Amino acid sequence: MDELTFRQLKESKYYEPKITDVITDYKMMLDLVADAVSVTEKGYDTVIDSVMFNFLLKYFKHGIDLIDKHIEETGVKMRMIVDANSKNIDALNAIKFYEIKHADGIRGNFGIWDKRAYIVFIFHKESEQPDQTLWSNSKELVDKQQTLFDKMWDLAIPLSVRNKELKYQQVPQYCDTLSNSSEVKAEISNVVQQCREELLIISSVRILNLLLLASDFLTQVSVLLKRGVKIRILCDSLDTDIENKFNFINSLKLGNELQYGYSNQFNKFNELVLISDGKTMLRSILQPSKEFMAHLSTNEAEVLVQEILFEKSWNEIKSLDVVNSN
Repeated sequence: MDELTFRQLKESKYYEPKITDVITDYKMMLDLVADAVSVTEKGYDTVIDSVMFNFLLKYFKHGIDLIDKHIEETGVKMRMIVDANSKNIDALNAIKFYEIKHADGIRGNFGIWDKRAYIVFIFHKESEQPDQTLWSNSKELVDKQQTLFDKMWDLAIPLSVRNKELKYQQVPQYCDTLSNSSEVKAEISNVVQQCREELLIISSVRILNLLLLASDFLTQVSVLLKRGVKIRILCDSLDTDIENKFNFINSLKLGNELQYGYSNQFNKFNELVLISDGKTMLRSILQPSKEFMAHLSTNEAEVLVQEILFEKSWNEIKSLDVVNSN
């Protein structure tokens, strides 16, 4: 991109000329980002990998400060998707005004202004600073990038949930006891949203109904299905309202289907057990006071015991289904 084109873009607040071009001038790259964000009116969406994040912290801290000031003054919405890990989590938590979500293994980066322009920083091998920048305000190209971002955003994990996950990882055989309902419901939400491969739930109908009515559980489950997570839910009796809700979710054809089973063999069952990816287990009990208490653990032996109990019960009801169908 030449200086004349860059000046025209700045003067028009990046509406004109319509152009897709490569910038090789390092100073122009940074000027464009800082200036374009300063005239953002609606929102800025960005996907950042570790290379880009390290560059921003080391070489573009003043630009981040300017962006924060612009958000604070105008209320512009800023959304970031990043691979949050133990190395960068403190820096991410220090960012004040962004909505931040985590996605595993991000490679590459891009940013979108007001759904009308986008930028990609290109780093050559082992470069700390970008060697080139692709800029475009072509509606067709921007719309494709926006669609990609929106899909990634729907599937990504909130930073608050990722913080919990990293906390579990830092403490081998992590255990915690939760004694009030608000903490229990928040932790249930965390465990569900952290799931990557398989979520197992065994619950009384009473507790599951309370969970469905009092949280975003169905929305969270739908996101997991979009990610390709396998979900099996086992209850102590048939509840047609729960079954109808799950059938509706499956009718949306989000990816995997949610599997739901029930067994009348559970006697006075008053628990909810969540098992996420065979790594994390949360066991919750509804007390006579109608308050929840729960035990959270990443202890391998505890998780394995609950997995075995779930699989035993699940296989039994599936065997009965086969017998009854014959």
